[in-house]
Amino acid sequence: MCLTATILCAVTVEAQSLFTPFPSSFRNTHSNELIDGSSLQPVFKKLKAGKTVKVMHIGDSHVRGNYLPRTLGSTLEGYFPRIEFAYYGINGAWARRFYENDMIQRVAAEHPDLVVLSFGTNEAHAYSIDERVHAETMQLLTQRIKERCPGVSFLFTTPPGSYITNRTGSYTTGKGRYKKTHYTTSKVPNIANTEKVARSIVSFCHSNRYAVWDIFTIAGGHSAPSNWSGAGLMAVDQIHYQAQGYILQGKLLGEAIFKAYSNTPTSGSQTRMMHGSTPQEKKPYKSMKGF
Repeated sequence: MCLTATILCAVTVEAQSLFTPFPSSFRNTHSNELIDGSSLQPVFKKLKAGKTVKVMHIGDSHVRGNYLPRTLGSTLEGYFPRIEFAYYGINGAWARRFYENDMIQRVAAEHPDLVVLSFGTNEAHAYSIDERVHAETMQLLTQRIKERCPGVSFLFTTPPGSYITNRTGSYTTGKGRYKKTHYTTSKVPNIANTEKVARSIVSFCHSNRYAVWDIFTIAGGHSAPSNWSGAGLMAVDQIHYQAQGYILQGKLLGEAIFKAYSNTPTSGSQTRMMHGSTPQEKKPYKSMKGF
C-alpha cells in the first residue's frame, strides 16, 4: 500500500467513524477526547505490533445493563483486529465494592492489558461527598488491581449525569392518630454532586497519570443531565439511560480511544494495515464476554 493510499484510508476512517454527533438539542458540549490518553501507550504499542490486547470494563449499573460495554467492545473490535473484551457490572456499586477480594480476583482472571473503570453515579447520589476519601478509594482499587495484573493500564470514565428527587412541599391528611404527612417532589439535575465526583476522578487520574474520559464535561457539564433527558435518552428514573443513550456513550468512548491511539507515534506497515478499512469492514478477533 502506498503512502498516499494509507493517508486516504486513515482520513476515510476518521470521517466515517470518529465523529458520532450528539443530538442537535445538546448544548455546551466539548470535543470527544481522552484526557492523558498518551498514558495508554503500552496498550497502543501492543496494538500496533499486531498483538492481542485484553480489555476489561468494570463498573456500576451502567455497565451491568450490557448496552454500554457491548457497544464499547464492538466499537473497539471494529477498529482493532485483535481485541478480547470482557465486562462486569454491579447494580448500585460504588468504586469501593470492586477493591474487595472477590472482585479483584474476577478482574485478575481476565489478565487484562487495559481496565476501564466506570463509577461515580452512585457516589454522586450520596448525602455528602468527601473527595479525599473518594481519591483514596480509587487509589486502593488501582493498587490492588496492579498487584495482581502487573503492567496493566487504566482508563477511568466520569458519570454521565443524572437527576435527584427533591421535596418541594408537604400536605397533611386525616386527624388525630390517623394524621399523615405527605410530601410533593420533583426531579432536578444532580449537578453539584456529579461535578464534584467528576472533578475528583479527573484530579486523581491527573495525579497518577491515568487516562480519563470525562463524559460529564464532554456532554455539556452543567447542561449534561438536561441534554440527555431532553433528547429522550434517559430512562424514566432519570438515573439510568435508554438503550440508545448507552449505545451513543459506548460509540463515543470507543472513538475517543481510537483518537488517542491515532495521535501516538506510528511506524511500520502494521499501523497502515489497521487504517486500511473502516470499522464496519473489520471482524472481531474474539467475541465479547460478559458475566
